[in-house]
Amino acid sequence: MDSQQMTGLEYLTAIQQGQIPGSAMADIIPMRLTVVKPQYIEYEVTPDERHLNLQQGIHGGFCATVLDSATGAAVHTTVGKGVKFSTIDLNVKMLKGMQSGQTYTAIGEVIRTGRNVLTSEGRIVDAEGKIYAYGSATLLIVAQPNEA
Repeated sequence: MDSQQMTGLEYLTAIQQGQIPGSAMADIIPMRLTVVKPQYIEYEVTPDERHLNLQQGIHGGFCATVLDSATGAAVHTTVGKGVKFSTIDLNVKMLKGMQSGQTYTAIGEVIRTGRNVLTSEGRIVDAEGKIYAYGSATLLIVAQPNEA
């Protein structure tokens, strides 16, 4: 399947259903797309010992990467065939330390889709719904199908 021939929603649905592979980043940050809807996604994420900082806690970069992926994927559900975009601003707040080996849910939701600027928000929660990190992202469309 050629990703340029699918809408963002079709592309992410194909990943979620195992029809095509996800991003290579999922090998570094264990994350699996579990829910794909228009303007909304969920990833299952499980930090491990590779993500520990010097104090043996989960590195803040793990949260930032997961939230960048979740907010970007939510926006991805809204774009047409061949549209490319890039994160231009990512704001992350970490509220509680994550644990190695524990599985969390990263949720991404669209706030607004403009002609060129897209905005979304995300959060990482545990099974009880406690928020460990949250953030927002601004993304810019960098190529339309006729420019790609």
